[in-house]
Amino acid sequence: MSQNINENRQPSSSGKSVKRKRKPDPARQKSRKINTILSAVLVGISAVMVVALGINTVNAAKAGTVDNQGSEDSMTTTSTGKSLKNNLYEIGNNPTEISKEYFQKLSDSVSAGTPEEKAEAVVYNFVTDYFTWTNKDGNYEVGGLQYIYAEKYAKFEEWNRWYNYSNMDLYISQYGREHLPEVASITTEVPTFRTDDFTVMSVDPPVTYPCYQVQVSWTYGDNATVDLNDFPHRMRFQVVDHDGRFEIVEFYDMESVEAWEAENGTGTDAEAPASGGEG
Repeated sequence: MSQNINENRQPSSSGKSVKRKRKPDPARQKSRKINTILSAVLVGISAVMVVALGINTVNAAKAGTVDNQGSEDSMTTTSTGKSLKNNLYEIGNNPTEISKEYFQKLSDSVSAGTPEEKAEAVVYNFVTDYFTWTNKDGNYEVGGLQYIYAEKYAKFEEWNRWYNYSNMDLYISQYGREHLPEVASITTEVPTFRTDDFTVMSVDPPVTYPCYQVQVSWTYGDNATVDLNDFPHRMRFQVVDHDGRFEIVEFYDMESVEAWEAENGTGTDAEAPASGGEG
């Protein structure tokens, strides 16, 4: 027998049946109200997050544009305002304060300096990076490589690991890195000048470039406990204009230069045995 579909209906006074009204459930109404409120809150939070994400995206895009534009010319530290990079060179690892100072001068000369100023600034930065050992981790970390003539870069690096930098690991273990030589100041002994053009014979075919002679001396900081007499203090550099990028092709210890000149006479193009590997 089928169930009477009118079992929930009661006869009215007019003989018609009426649907019984359900009583409201307070607990269900409260739950529904809470869910409505939570949904509204979540929608609001989502809207705020979307707006914040949009603002951050725009700001990041603007910052990226500024950084990209700045990287073409220079990158500066927020603490010192000194240049760390220009469109030709970048400061070395763990730079000392004097390295930062000299690199700023290099960046200035790249922007608006004379050839002599550029050549001299390159030498200053090479000396501070190459002869400072307090910021090196081992003999594999040869300083100043970016300032060496590009075609000599690899040979110069390899040569130094076997010669000038060969004892660095021993010095670090015996004295501690903080007690090794650190260039404190550099002085230009003779005004930098344009000398005879320099022909690089180690490439095929040989290439000739405008050349500038830079002669400097430098001091080391008082931090060193090694015998600083074992380290160079004066050198003469030959710097070429390699298609707008100034690079060192040769450098000589001044003791060797002066000994050679005493025997052969002085001259702007005087050449002594090179201290920086093959010429």
